[in-house]
Amino acid sequence: MVAIVGRPNVGKSSLFNRILGNRTAIVEPTAGVTRDRLVRPVKLDEYELGFDLMDTGGIGIVDDTNLADSIEYQVLTGLHSAQVVLFLVDAREGCTLLDEKVARLLRKGGHKILLFANKAEGSAANLNMAEFEKLNLGEVRALSAQEGRGMDDLYEALAGLLPPVDLEPSREARLRFAILGRRNTGKSSFVNALLGEQRVIVSDIPGTTRDAVEVDFEWQGKPLTMVDTAGIHRRGKLANAIEFFSLTRSDQAIRSADIAFLFLDLTETTARLDQELGRTIMDRYKPVVIVGTKSDLMPDLDIKTFRDGVEHRFPHLRGAPIVTISNLNGKGLDKVMKAAFQLHAEAGKRAGTGELNRALQRTFERLSFRGRSEKPRAYYATQLKTHPPTFLLFVNRSRLFEKEVMRSIGRELRKNLGYKHVPIRLVLRERKRSPSKKA
Repeated sequence: MVAIVGRPNVGKSSLFNRILGNRTAIVEPTAGVTRDRLVRPVKLDEYELGFDLMDTGGIGIVDDTNLADSIEYQVLTGLHSAQVVLFLVDAREGCTLLDEKVARLLRKGGHKILLFANKAEGSAANLNMAEFEKLNLGEVRALSAQEGRGMDDLYEALAGLLPPVDLEPSREARLRFAILGRRNTGKSSFVNALLGEQRVIVSDIPGTTRDAVEVDFEWQGKPLTMVDTAGIHRRGKLANAIEFFSLTRSDQAIRSADIAFLFLDLTETTARLDQELGRTIMDRYKPVVIVGTKSDLMPDLDIKTFRDGVEHRFPHLRGAPIVTISNLNGKGLDKVMKAAFQLHAEAGKRAGTGELNRALQRTFERLSFRGRSEKPRAYYATQLKTHPPTFLLFVNRSRLFEKEVMRSIGRELRKNLGYKHVPIRLVLRERKRSPSKKA
């Protein structure tokens, strides 16, 4: 584990993204954007390096939402699991009292420390380099995470501290579960309850989670990645660029997930935004578990009433398993995970060619299409892949298969093939016709 540590706004997330080669962490000039600790695997063939890289919140932040203690707790917890620390300072501003505070904290931990002065793009920044010698943490190296300068020095320094690793990719794939929902529905509390530790920050303040926080762990011997996302709210009410990027990360989490968890607060009425989020999950063809949270606050809740309400408000998610949980006492957590594994197994099922085409025939025999003109017809089908189950249909005219027609075919085909709880994807291809028939 290699942790990037420093005071607020020294470019930790920029360096995190530079090493990963993509914009995983939200980067903004505002201090305190990063709150939870983000961990991603890194493999660099050229330097024979393989390690987990951790981005942390700024130490010593004065946050108007009173989350400073929680952020610092996340940093200290992350440091406990790190073997090497990349201590980042700001070359433009020079050595500050807060840098000295961080240095004292690191010296107590006994870590291997590499000191880098970021934002060293100009001559003025280079004049401040000597100031950092008083931190007594060894050589200070110049770096520009924004421009990529000094990255070779960083990788070579890491190669001198970390053992070479086997760069062969792992054969055991991790299932990815994305936790989605409106603000304050208990998403982060669910992650902490599942892991039995304060892995992500939990607060009553709306919008506490900003990045999509990935947590790797094992559940009953199976490797998983749980993605805790920012609470969804209307784009028209975005307060700043940070909230915009938070929502973008949430959409990316849906796209890359194997299973989605849609969290609904049992103490609140289902909103239109919940329905729109459910529609987005379905449009991405993701199996979903609908999770009603805070059941401990609703002791008189009738589960049948809740299920009927969900089926009425989410007709596009009909068939999805519905579970109620309490993060406070851990009730129902195992049911959520069990339902997720069952969905993944169902989404991995393959239909035989004969079975598929018999089901396709029954589907079109059962459906009746309006109008006196040419009707939609499907001659043959084959399965392209699983996760999601995807089927290629050879049809007469693609233009005849409008959205409502596709929904009806998909709904009936799911029933005939036994995909009761997962969505299926249909791909159309017009059957080639001979020139004589075209004439």
